[in-house]
Amino acid sequence: MSPRPRSLACRCGNLIKIPIFFRGRALTCTKCGAKVDPASLPDAVAADDKESQRGSASKGVESSVGRDRPASGEKKRIGEMLMDAGMLSDGQLKDGLRTQSEKGGKLVETLISLGYLDPTSFVRFLARQPGIASLDLSNYEVPAPLVNLVSKETALKHEVFPIDRLGKLLTLGMVCPLDSASIRQIEEKTGLKVKPLLCSAEDIRSAIRRYYPPDDVHDHAPPPKIVGTVHGLETPLRLTNVAHLIRKISSLPVLPHTVQSVREAMQNIDSSVAEVARIIMRDPTLAAKVLSVANSAAFGFPQRVDNITLAVSLLGLRETYSIVLSAAVINLFDKGRSFNFEAFWQEATLCAAASALIGKRSGEKHHRALFTAGLLHDIGRMTLLEVIPERYSKLDPNLNGHELIEAEEELVGLSHTEAGHELAHHWQLPEEIAEVIRFHHHPDLATKVPRNVAIVSLADAIVHAGPSSGENNEDLVGSCAQALEILQMAENDALALNEEFIARRDDLLKMPIS
Repeated sequence: MSPRPRSLACRCGNLIKIPIFFRGRALTCTKCGAKVDPASLPDAVAADDKESQRGSASKGVESSVGRDRPASGEKKRIGEMLMDAGMLSDGQLKDGLRTQSEKGGKLVETLISLGYLDPTSFVRFLARQPGIASLDLSNYEVPAPLVNLVSKETALKHEVFPIDRLGKLLTLGMVCPLDSASIRQIEEKTGLKVKPLLCSAEDIRSAIRRYYPPDDVHDHAPPPKIVGTVHGLETPLRLTNVAHLIRKISSLPVLPHTVQSVREAMQNIDSSVAEVARIIMRDPTLAAKVLSVANSAAFGFPQRVDNITLAVSLLGLRETYSIVLSAAVINLFDKGRSFNFEAFWQEATLCAAASALIGKRSGEKHHRALFTAGLLHDIGRMTLLEVIPERYSKLDPNLNGHELIEAEEELVGLSHTEAGHELAHHWQLPEEIAEVIRFHHHPDLATKVPRNVAIVSLADAIVHAGPSSGENNEDLVGSCAQALEILQMAENDALALNEEFIARRDDLLKMPIS
């Protein structure tokens, strides 16, 4: 029997390497993009790549691991390789290692979050490494015994998935094939030699969802529609990295005057729960944290807490005060210099007031819950600013609505609506609030509380509409068409609400929510 060819020639002349776990499917040409099927192309040329193998061996490349081997016999660390490639400075690497030691996580994730490493450049760097091959994981069926070689916990932690086994060699799909620490740990657990293959983060996550039991897989953001090749890895690298960082957030910074106001209220023996709650209602990040604690398993309240006054009442003033003191006070001159914190807080409070007003005019009973949902609708913006400040602060501060979402997805890989939804689940906020955060720009996608989502969506549009005029009125009606349809509200009623909001704007900010 003649040996199986190691590569196949496309009609364009490009040689396509055949992987050891080839199952007979068509292969994609990396040069012209055509599908090359040996069965359908009997005249295709099979090429023997022994000469190229000898060439790699003569350069001292260890292709089974996919990295250069220094003269000492020890593998270079990823940080050293990035420095050698001119992608990092010595100072950036040291800063990244220091941040990694403080916050945990992987070095590459840390470098990306600090703005030192661009995901696109990193993917190209991976693709240039000797012995690193890429794979569209969705094209392969993996038998259960092979999947069981790697536990679900290990697959999630290291972002890997077993693809094939040949004797003592385990072919492993990895988001970062240069992660020597992960490779070493998996080799120790399995007793096998790992051969890494570069796979997209979405391919890895999809395989984990498909082959492992569904428990403990926290992936609330919709997966990006990308091609599972090296050229489609930039977006999932950003998305996976940012989502991972969001799940580590324990609190978001609050404005200094919020902490001072609560402190003064606590020092006044006549202060009531309602007064303290009213202060917290004006700060979306602190409100979110108080709700998070009230809904945590540690307190075990029988009902979901969806408004600030109830949360403060259940927690008590002393516990609420400790939450306020534990929050980091934001440095307005440090993180995100181009981000207008005061404008963000004001817009959040205005949207909350407008949501409560629309709720009353629409006959809704739970005005406090609507106020809270409006207050937290854009919490994802502060979330992204917290985890990737250098990168997120590069966005145009004047962007809003769908333009902002498009810019976020392009630059970060994750919109503020999805980031806020991820945080809401991480902090155990009620689903009624989480859905508003996620879909207030697309109320037609809401399934659990579509009216609440539509009300906050309309409120957000009114806050940004400005005084009534012909052009402004057209923009307002156009931007909230989905919300009006869900609420079965006429366009004239929406314009009347806009005029009432503008006339009562200052008073609404001062009034307690009843």
